[in-house]
Amino acid sequence: MKSIIRFFSLLFCVHSFSQEISNQDKITKYLSDYFSEDREIIHVQFNKNIYTNNEDIAFKGYILSKNNNIPNSSTTNVQLVVYNDEEQIIQKQLLLAQEGIFSGGIHLNEKFKSGKYYFHFYTNWMNNFKEDDSFNQTIEVIDKNNPYVFETNEPNWQTAEISLFPEGGIILSDVVNTIGIKITDCNKKGIEITDGVILDSKANEISNFRTNKMGNGVIYLRAQLNEKYTLKINTDKLKIQQPLGKIAETGLILTQKDYTAKNNLLVVLKTNEKGLQTFQNKKFIVLIQQNGNLMQHEVTFNNNKTEQPIFFDKKSLSNGIHTIRLLDEDLNEITERLTYLEEDPNPLTIFQTKATANDSIILSGKVETNNAHLSISILPEKSICNNQKNQFLELII
Repeated sequence: MKSIIRFFSLLFCVHSFSQEISNQDKITKYLSDYFSEDREIIHVQFNKNIYTNNEDIAFKGYILSKNNNIPNSSTTNVQLVVYNDEEQIIQKQLLLAQEGIFSGGIHLNEKFKSGKYYFHFYTNWMNNFKEDDSFNQTIEVIDKNNPYVFETNEPNWQTAEISLFPEGGIILSDVVNTIGIKITDCNKKGIEITDGVILDSKANEISNFRTNKMGNGVIYLRAQLNEKYTLKINTDKLKIQQPLGKIAETGLILTQKDYTAKNNLLVVLKTNEKGLQTFQNKKFIVLIQQNGNLMQHEVTFNNNKTEQPIFFDKKSLSNGIHTIRLLDEDLNEITERLTYLEEDPNPLTIFQTKATANDSIILSGKVETNNAHLSISILPEKSICNNQKNQFLELII
């Protein structure tokens, strides 16, 4: 995704059209040209993540068209390269794909010593493009003949790091800022806290926040220009105190707000009072894009309001992740953010346990399609051989 964003940043700076063509027409043309050749992405499901070196690694993969979001039936070969911790190639495989589906595996033996191994899946077609749409999976192998200590779920508190992600990339004065926060240890393991605070220069508590088990949280802060803020966490296991960062005198922020009308997505372009003077009579374009599909609106601050609402019709947007971008009159990207849309929260595919008998589980399900491929991996509830919290099941239609 980062490669795509950098590509668009360069692309939007190029003026290859006459002045008579509007900026919105240029954007549409750029995007159409960029996605004229269909990209493909790969997703692979493994049966688990930790193995002893006498087990079988099994996987099933799906090749999807970015433009159509359906299995790519034109690809027949998938390359697999397996690396060890020292980036040495351990094994290569050429996998046969049919109707966008492939599967395979490796029988482990004593040649696989304890350590982490990296599985890299890609197609030759992907090599035609700058962005990397290949798939990487890390697994761990344990030598059955050597003692092994499993990693604890407890984070390494001494190596905790805080990352902040303010909307628009800035903390803007005199407006309510939404600031994403992530706390992880040296192993990128999330750290959950319940009582973080933001203090001003007089040690007054201005805001508070918490993070979930993945270490993610959000801070809401109405910042003042000449004030210095401090982020503080003071628990038995974690004590951190660090400056929040510089407050911007003016700038632009893209934010998404709740809106009662279910058929509309509300995005707000926001600035402060000084920004009204700076950006008066300037035209901006706010666009929402998912691969080759986009919607866009022109926005100005000519009505002397610091918040400019933009409504996107959800009927024209697909489910999944979308990128929202703000462009200036020269089509330079000012800022961007991601949003996730799920129009119908009721799942089209439902699976549940119907019965269990001895070592067998009978599943029953409902699928609203006549043609589907199913891959499922079921492990004991407390298994430590899968680093995901829940059993995972995938369905490709």
